[in-house]
Amino acid sequence: MTEEVACLVVGVLETNCYLIKCDISGSGVIIDPGDESERIIEQCEVMRIKPEVILLTHGHIDHTNAAAELKSHFGCTVICHDLDKEMVASRGPAIWGLERHPCKVDTTVEDGDVINIGGVGFGVIHTPGHTRGSVCFTLDRLLFSGDTLFKGSIGRTDLPGGSEEDILSSLRERIALLDPGVVVYPGHGPPTTIGYERIHNPFLAD
Repeated sequence: MTEEVACLVVGVLETNCYLIKCDISGSGVIIDPGDESERIIEQCEVMRIKPEVILLTHGHIDHTNAAAELKSHFGCTVICHDLDKEMVASRGPAIWGLERHPCKVDTTVEDGDVINIGGVGFGVIHTPGHTRGSVCFTLDRLLFSGDTLFKGSIGRTDLPGGSEEDILSSLRERIALLDPGVVVYPGHGPPTTIGYERIHNPFLAD
């Protein structure tokens, strides 16, 4: 693999924001910039990347709240699933004690799409359940799972647009079928693997 991945834990809800650099092209990608845009910018400078794209696994503000400022700073294209784009752009009331910083989504994706950035292809798996437009992004043998899958657990389904039936279907019919060696980078908490989750995560068990 020719990509460098860094993780910053940002905001009061401790969201994992991922920065990916393609070592061949120098192109950069930000996944789920939930807060602390200045820290994210500083890390991009350390990694010597100018991000071209911001990928959002879903529309909750703890994953999107720094997107507008980073888009303005870097000139990034902001991408998410069509079903969550209005949530990202919403100017609704604060939630979880966080003031909303809405961001216009530039491009939407569907299940099976491939996003090509500097010669690197990110695959899109639509995994509704946490939100209607939740997606996981694949890169080589990596999976950026947002709040669909955590180590030993899954995302909550009691918020608007959530569905326990849908998230279990997404996990068991899509995610659990991936190669056991795939490394999972979740939206919160430590990384894991598909193989570990098949054995230890009760939500992926048959």
